[in-house]
Amino acid sequence: MPIAHIHVLAGHPRPVLKQLLREASAAFAQALDAPPERLQVWITEVDPELYAIAGEPADEVLARTPRAQAEIPLIRMALMEGRSTETLHRVMAALSATTARVLGGDPQRVRVQIDHVHPDRWAIGGVPASQARAAELARRAAGQGG
Repeated sequence: MPIAHIHVLAGHPRPVLKQLLREASAAFAQALDAPPERLQVWITEVDPELYAIAGEPADEVLARTPRAQAEIPLIRMALMEGRSTETLHRVMAALSATTARVLGGDPQRVRVQIDHVHPDRWAIGGVPASQARAAELARRAAGQGG
């Protein structure tokens, strides 16, 4: 169920974005100690003419400022409730560092938001996760992974 949605300004080369998908997925899985096949990572490119940096259209800012000094990537994650604060901090740090490194920016400019989802508010095939994965959630709560 873990999802990471990375928002960046349009204009990065496609191979760089594909590399970000690969590396962010690996960092996400490692930081969460989760199977990679359970994770989803996607990138949304935002039109610089429709994005403001300090109240000014980003295309105008980028005309005079290097991208790495102007862009502020945003990573929004949806994670099932129940992970420790340490785990949340680890995943925020890992995805921030990976995003900055792959895009050639400063990790201090990356922003991360984690939205917790209660297992009764996430469905798998129309069945609440609280029911569909009850055994898995019990293992996780007991610290046995899953």
